[in-house]
Amino acid sequence: MKKTLLLVAAAVALVACSKEDTLVQQAPEAIGFDNAFVENSTRSVNDPSLTASTLNDFTVYGYVESAVLFPGTVVNKTIDNKDLSSAWKYAGTQYWVAGAKYNFAAIAPNKGWSNVTTAVADDKASISTNFAFVNDGETDLLYDEVENKVGLVEQNTAVGFDFRHILSKVKFSFLNGYNVESAKIDVTNVKIENAYTNANVALTNTATTWSDWANATLELDFGFASDNEATTDDKEGVAVTYAYGATYESLNELFLIPGAVPSVTIQENGADVTKVGYKVTFDVNLYINNVKVNAAAYHHVAYVNFTPVAGYAYDIKTTINASNIDPNHAQEPIEFTVNTVGNWTEGTVNM
Repeated sequence: MKKTLLLVAAAVALVACSKEDTLVQQAPEAIGFDNAFVENSTRSVNDPSLTASTLNDFTVYGYVESAVLFPGTVVNKTIDNKDLSSAWKYAGTQYWVAGAKYNFAAIAPNKGWSNVTTAVADDKASISTNFAFVNDGETDLLYDEVENKVGLVEQNTAVGFDFRHILSKVKFSFLNGYNVESAKIDVTNVKIENAYTNANVALTNTATTWSDWANATLELDFGFASDNEATTDDKEGVAVTYAYGATYESLNELFLIPGAVPSVTIQENGADVTKVGYKVTFDVNLYINNVKVNAAAYHHVAYVNFTPVAGYAYDIKTTINASNIDPNHAQEPIEFTVNTVGNWTEGTVNM
C-alpha cells in the first residue's frame, strides 16, 4: 500500500508541474464509481446472469498516467437506508487531478478468478487473469474498461462501466414429439459432465481471448425440464410432465468457459473411442393417461459438439419421440389386423 501511495504522489507532483496553469486551488473531488450494465431478459426459471440489480461488487484496476492507482480495489454496492438509494463505495478514497489521464479496468463479481496481471499499453488498460469456475458454473463473469478519462478541475463524473459477459451461457430445451394424445413425458437429471474448470483469458476493451483450457471434469447440473411459467417452489422438488407439442426448458442455466470443445474417451465394443463434444446425459419417462409405463427411466448419453463464444447464450434443443425415447431401440407402433371372420352358425328357434 505504501508503494502505491508513493507512486500516486509522484504522478500528482509531475502533473502539477506540467499542468499548473490549468489548476485552480480548491478541495479535490473524490473518484467515484458507477455501473451502467444493461439488464438482459430471460425465459428460464433460474438464470444466474448478473444484471444491474443483482451485481453487488466488482474489482477495479486503475492508473493515473503510468502510476498504479487502484491495484485491485473492491467496490461494493451500499444502500442508503434513508432514501433506499444505492451507491458504490470502496476503501481508501482516491481523488481526481485536473489534467491527468486515467485508465480503469474492472472485473465482476469479486470472485471466480485469480493471478491477475495488469499493464498500460498505448494509453489503454489491459488485464489478463486465470479464471477458475466456482459454484459449479453458477457464477457469471463480466469485464469492462474505461480509457483515457481526463481529470477535471470540478464536476468530475463517476466512472461508469458497461460490463460485458466473458463466459458462455447454456440451457436445454426438450420438445415432446411423442404424438399420442394421452402420452406425456418428463425429462430429469440433465447434466453436462465434462465442462472445463480452468483457462487463461486475456481481456481488452474490444476482445476476449481464452486459452490453455484444463480439467474438463466439471459436472454441471441443469435439473429437469420445467414449465418456466410456474414458480420455482413448485418445480424444484418434482419432475414435470408435459404433453405432445409442448417444449419445456431446463430448470437451470449455467456457464461454460468459451473457446474450446472437450473430448471424452470411452469403450465401445472393446476398443477406445474418442467422442468430441460436451457429454450430455438426461433421463426420460413416458406416461400414458398419467401413469408411468416404463419400468426404469430411459437414460440418454449424447455428445454436443459446438464451440462456445464469449457473451453468447445457447439453447440446446432436443425432440423426444417414439423413435428415440428409448436409446436402445425405437418403439414400434401398436397395430391391429383382422385375420379371419368366422362363418355364421345357423340356429333354430321354435315358436
